Amino acid sequence: MRIRLQLIGAIFTTFLLGVCTVIYADDLSRTVTAHGLTVHYGIVPTSKPGESGSTAASDVPSPGPNQYHLTVAIFDSATGKRVSDATVVASVKGPRSYDTHFHAKPVEKRLDAVTVGSAVTYGNDFLMPWSGIYHVDLTVTQKDQPKPTKIRLNYDHRF
Repeated sequence: MRIRLQLIGAIFTTFLLGVCTVIYADDLSRTVTAHGLTVHYGIVPTSKPGESGSTAASDVPSPGPNQYHLTVAIFDSATGKRVSDATVVASVKGPRSYDTHFHAKPVEKRLDAVTVGSAVTYGNDFLMPWSGIYHVDLTVTQKDQPKPTKIRLNYDHRF
């Protein structure tokens, strides 16, 4: 009887862990679908420029420790086709400050189109000095659409 209870407990625990793992993995997908578009996004620390002594990018400030690169890939939800001819603007608003309890002022930048092979992604660097939820509001203007599409991404930034 005791072995049977332990076996049932082990099966229940395995089932519970399996369900929780699937839920957690879905939260990490970094995908948002809204208004007919699917946006896959990623945020990574901005790498330092090469130390080769080249002055080709001397007018570009070197990235600081709190600079992060936002990259988005945009797809049409209905067809699955990648959106490659859009103008994308991102407005990034930082988390609330502990001192003032107000959000930081939003920073708006145009995301540059980058083509690798036939795949187009959009990205730019943003300052993210605090831990917490960052709200990224994308404005996607496609050539064949009369109005821009607005999509919000909520990024939980942890150190």
